[in-house]
Amino acid sequence: MANEIESARIQVFGADPRHAELEARELRDVLKGLDGAEVRFATAEAPRPTEGAKGTELLTPEVVLILTTGTLTLARTAIRAWVDVRKSRKVRVVHPDGTVMEFQGGVSGDEVTALRDGRGDSPGPDARLGDGR
Repeated sequence: MANEIESARIQVFGADPRHAELEARELRDVLKGLDGAEVRFATAEAPRPTEGAKGTELLTPEVVLILTTGTLTLARTAIRAWVDVRKSRKVRVVHPDGTVMEFQGGVSGDEVTALRDGRGDSPGPDARLGDGR
């Protein structure tokens, strides 16, 4: 099975369409850094006209990327690392066989800074006891 190429659809969600596009572009850049990976935006499907609709554009807080690579395992690891940085990040990976994996952001940037600086995100149980004076 050497040199087998795998492909997946990656749905990147955002608070609004602009946010989703910014997040998708950032994830695309991360995935492009993987050896042998090709990432592109999926072509938009033409929305069906809805009776009474004033416009033809469908505003959705989701952007779809198409990833083609030699191994999706490495891509999933990169996606997980990217998603974990911010609580607002949400990604769904849809494999050709129909398998779906969802990733939801873990910690906020402020939480990462606090953890890195050794502050944690809340005082421990002994913090309210004071210093004993």
